[in-house]
Amino acid sequence: MSFHRAESIFGKCENAPSLVSAVQFHGVEKTKHDAIVKEINEIYNSKNVDEIIKMSNLAAKHMLDVGLFEGVTPLIDGDPQAKDNYIVNFVVKEPTAVSLGAKIGMTTQGDADACLTGGKQSFNGRGESIDASYSKTIRGGNSFNLSINKPFLGWQRYTSIGASLYQTYESLRWNKAEFGENGLILRYNGQIFNNKVKHSLKFNNLWRTFYPSTNCPFAVREHAGHSTKFSIENSVGVDARDRPILPSKGYYANLTQEHAGLIGDAAFMRHQIDLQAAAPFLLGSFVSATLQCNLVQPMAGKTLHLLDRAYLGGPHDIRGFDIRSIGPQSKKASLGGGASFAVAAHIYRPLKPADMVYLHGFMSAGTVSSLRSTSWTKDIIETPRVSAGLGIAVVFKNLVRFELNYVVPLRYTSNDSIAPGIQFGAGLNFL
Repeated sequence: MSFHRAESIFGKCENAPSLVSAVQFHGVEKTKHDAIVKEINEIYNSKNVDEIIKMSNLAAKHMLDVGLFEGVTPLIDGDPQAKDNYIVNFVVKEPTAVSLGAKIGMTTQGDADACLTGGKQSFNGRGESIDASYSKTIRGGNSFNLSINKPFLGWQRYTSIGASLYQTYESLRWNKAEFGENGLILRYNGQIFNNKVKHSLKFNNLWRTFYPSTNCPFAVREHAGHSTKFSIENSVGVDARDRPILPSKGYYANLTQEHAGLIGDAAFMRHQIDLQAAAPFLLGSFVSATLQCNLVQPMAGKTLHLLDRAYLGGPHDIRGFDIRSIGPQSKKASLGGGASFAVAAHIYRPLKPADMVYLHGFMSAGTVSSLRSTSWTKDIIETPRVSAGLGIAVVFKNLVRFELNYVVPLRYTSNDSIAPGIQFGAGLNFL
């Protein structure tokens, strides 16, 4: 039996009434029957061949997205027993028993690290997943993470709940300190307004330990020791980009609010806005602009901990400066601030391979406002740091982004730690 690609007839059969007489799965062994029924029930409401094609592909994509299967191919065949009736076949590949992996990479702070991972997808036959990872950096930092996730199945339903238990220890070079954290995070992810707006809710339960170095200033040392943070974090956003790491068109907008202080040591209210837009430009190039605004307000008369303050600087936001070095300092240790504002404009020209390597030109600007400032908006206007540069950006399988740039700081203060010349960055989120 031979099959043809759906593009050959899609859009030409809107006036041909059709019915779906059966939906069949091939390759199912452990996936639960009730999970499959929830995912494909709307296909039976198709009224013509075009709708059958569209519904079948939507179902296949959704079953992949929620982790029910590792591979799904929809095939549509005529029903030999009834004219104008069709049978939809899904050829599926269930997730492997256990996945194990090892990799060498780089953290967002620029440290080389090695990571071991393991996990099981759809371990109960309904898309549930469990993952564990352990990583260690060349500077001695390490982290362990165990997470579990459960999707709520249903036609085009993108809703899930999950939990993460983790322990991490890392060096905070900008604070001249080290930091340990044990955390339990409970999360909800969903979509609202007909799946157009993404919504997430997190309950953060953290026990943190701050270890200042022997040569750090008192402004850092006074935060030494244990502290707890219990917060609720709410986020809503719209993402219409063609891809999240280095988009060539589309837009993104996200608002995050975090409230800490019901119990525990930390007490603050955080508001963060992230905006991004990209569009095609001349000669195959495209342009991108990004804005990020972060405002942290201490509450209940408590001092805002260094770990909760706003920071900027480094290859991921204001390039041409050392990591998190912009703003108030004491003896070359960054103290962070109560607000930060950053903007960046980019132009990209695809090289070869065109979807992976790009020539990259940019200009970025931003500042961090002191906690003692009476007007953070005035600080943003009067003391911006500005840098510009040219380099190469590489996107690897839409999983990680690398940048190698030559950067020139154009405006800075005597307290800033600038990093002119070659600067390398690796990670997921770049301004």
